[in-house]
Amino acid sequence: MDLETKNYILKNIFDFFQYSKRYDRLVLTGILNSMDYHDDYITFNKLRFKIGRNAGRDKILGFFLANLPVLIEGRRTERNDLTPKLTKLKNDTLELISLGKFNELATLDMYLLLEMGLRCAYSIWVGKKAIIERPGYDKIILYDQDYRKIKLYLRLNKIGHYDVLVNGQPFPSSQNSLLHWSEKFTDRNSDLLFRLALNIRNLLAHGENEWELYPFKESVESSSYAVGKVLDRIKL
Repeated sequence: MDLETKNYILKNIFDFFQYSKRYDRLVLTGILNSMDYHDDYITFNKLRFKIGRNAGRDKILGFFLANLPVLIEGRRTERNDLTPKLTKLKNDTLELISLGKFNELATLDMYLLLEMGLRCAYSIWVGKKAIIERPGYDKIILYDQDYRKIKLYLRLNKIGHYDVLVNGQPFPSSQNSLLHWSEKFTDRNSDLLFRLALNIRNLLAHGENEWELYPFKESVESSSYAVGKVLDRIKL
């Protein structure tokens, strides 16, 4: 792939990447250096993805943004042991991709799978008992709660999120704080995947998509792997 296209992709990413870290550009450059486009196909680490003839840099950018999981994590075996909600979303995303005409929605769902995976991971980490603490107040103990229910409880009871501890750690009430919480369970590549994918998911959810996206099923499989890997590490 020519240098101009690589720089174009990197510029577009860092124009919107809200959660970027210092090493991200190096990792993404390495991925781009392993990609090539020739005769209808993008090739990457012995994988081939057909995107059509005369693909300009915008089409290659759309492929890149819609396939972060397989580009960052590599080709991985699909996880079939996720929670029912995660499994349903994964299967729905695969079905959308098979239809071949809802690429933006399929990409949104695939990256929503990653965000839901982090919420599920937090719920597993909390366990059966959530002990809520805040300065100057008695402890509150909730049983059988998940991330969504804890967040809703705090909101309904007008308990500020930012000075609250749950099981001894600050409650990750925002997407950014949830990403920060998850860092202890991810490696460098997975951390980048979650941060960049959730950033794109936000843009898609708010109708700010500027790209023609081309997601492939291999990325859904690698997404399920990335989520499963986080869940496995919490269960250890």
